[in-house]
Amino acid sequence: MRALSLTLPLLLLLWGCEGCDKKPTAPRIAQLIQLQGQVTVMQGAESRAARADEPLYPGETVVTGPASTARVRYVNGAEVEVAENSRFRVNGTSGAFSLELEQGRVVSSSPQTGGSGLTVTGRFGRAEMPTASAMVFDLRDEDPKLTLEYGEIRVLSPQGKDVPIARGQELVLSLDDPPEPARPPVARAQALVFTFEVEGEQPRELAPGAVFAVPAKGSARLSSESLQVNLSGGSAGTLAEATREGEQRTYALRLDQGKARLQFASGKHTLKLTDGRGEVQLNVSEQSTVSVSDPEDGSTVTVLTGQAELVAGGKTTVLQAGEKMNLASASAQAAREPAPALVLSSEAKARVFTDALPWVGVQVPSSSGGPLRVEVARESSFRELLLAGRAGAEWVRVEPPARGELHWRFLGEDGAVRTQGSARFDADRGRSSLATESPKAEVMETGLNARILFQSAAPALHFTFEPRERARSYQLRIYRVTDVRTPILQRVSTKNQYTLEPGALREGRYLWYVAALGPGGDELAGGRMNKLELVYDNERRGLALSRPRPGERLGKGAVPVEGVAPPGSRLFLNGQAVALDGKGRFSLKVPATDSLVFRLVSGQSEAYWVRTLRSDRP
Repeated sequence: MRALSLTLPLLLLLWGCEGCDKKPTAPRIAQLIQLQGQVTVMQGAESRAARADEPLYPGETVVTGPASTARVRYVNGAEVEVAENSRFRVNGTSGAFSLELEQGRVVSSSPQTGGSGLTVTGRFGRAEMPTASAMVFDLRDEDPKLTLEYGEIRVLSPQGKDVPIARGQELVLSLDDPPEPARPPVARAQALVFTFEVEGEQPRELAPGAVFAVPAKGSARLSSESLQVNLSGGSAGTLAEATREGEQRTYALRLDQGKARLQFASGKHTLKLTDGRGEVQLNVSEQSTVSVSDPEDGSTVTVLTGQAELVAGGKTTVLQAGEKMNLASASAQAAREPAPALVLSSEAKARVFTDALPWVGVQVPSSSGGPLRVEVARESSFRELLLAGRAGAEWVRVEPPARGELHWRFLGEDGAVRTQGSARFDADRGRSSLATESPKAEVMETGLNARILFQSAAPALHFTFEPRERARSYQLRIYRVTDVRTPILQRVSTKNQYTLEPGALREGRYLWYVAALGPGGDELAGGRMNKLELVYDNERRGLALSRPRPGERLGKGAVPVEGVAPPGSRLFLNGQAVALDGKGRFSLKVPATDSLVFRLVSGQSEAYWVRTLRSDRP
């Protein structure tokens, strides 16, 4: 009777619950967040039609029918996309969630942030997804197939051995044979879009394989999200390829003529460059600027900032900022770039006058806080960079505009600006040339003081005087003002005028007198003493050079240098101070050189003049 009393309440309890929804006492571990078509949830021998937003508990099985799909989200954020005709079981507890795939196909993704990952099991073995990742599990065929979409996953075979798998590959596992070796990832390259913009024209998209040409007196730019190619006038070539796969960017560029400056953004880049000699490869893995010139017979590749790995003829060479390689040579090697004729201070605010200056340098400031990055632009806003990347050790080479401004700044590893400067460039066009043709000054016989000012060469002096009766000729006599007894110069003319050649009289004060000579050479009465003053007047604000002239041929000996600087200024030639007289004039000889760099310092400002000489040397 005691046994009956214990059993009967249990039976009543069971009968009273028949047909009601039984809710497991364990906490839910997942939820059906999306479903389509025929989807069933099974718990033991019982099954029910699935509903959207329905919770799932440990041990429950989800089954999808034909043309039916579902999406399940675990409480830790892991998600599973379920294809048709699939069957799997959810299980586990907080910190150790799992999914047992029995048949079909699912795509499982571990949470992007936080969470504790997900472990997927099946006849393929075991896949552990501890971090953000996504994996396709396909059991529709006899041999399971696994594909890693992203992230890192550890796969163990049914025998407990690690199975290597790489992103993008499809791994086929044979249950009888050892797993296939990992195949290379399937290429999923994305095309990069380039725009081609010729100066003064509207930009247009340039498709791979398109040919480009730049007018001889123009410039152009090829731009994408990660590479900018600045093309000089007369450049021509073909953009053959531009793709991106993950972080790797690949380009193929043919340059038939001209010059290109390549600006690589941060990231991994591979550029296949074809010129008149063949194909080379540039590998760049940091923000860098590279110049390519003279492609007809083999390009000269120069790294302006950053670093580039050059692969040519089976040989790999790493070029640092300030190094170049001439590929026209069969035994090409890296070489250090010679210093430009003009190297500006990193903090300079200067003006530069020149007619032929292909490059200038900007001195790299000393830094104890690690390497510096440099940025160069035409505008102080630095909106469009001409050059950017890690600076070299001594100076950065920059191509100046024929007319316009350059702005530069050096930044530390923290991105803070350490120092900056600028320069304005103008064509000289002979404006600094001191006139060598002597002007003619009129000097009349008035008895008054004639004061003649000159700024370049001493003028020719044209004397005119009153004609005298019975005079057959006239004798011009010139005296120093301190000695009126002995003339320093005498000239005879048959007319009542005479022109004294330039340079006959130097700067100073003089007296002059004209004696009329009769038929027998005797001196006639009359005439008067006149005063004459020659004054060098230096009111120039810039440098003036009489030698060397623009484009003058470089001789074998020393180079004569003559000119005048503004009063109160200081002048330097190729870094050496130049002595000036009281009027700012200078005259010296310097060793033979192709370029003369004049630096003029007036107060707080400085300006540069670059005079280039022609050379017959190769």
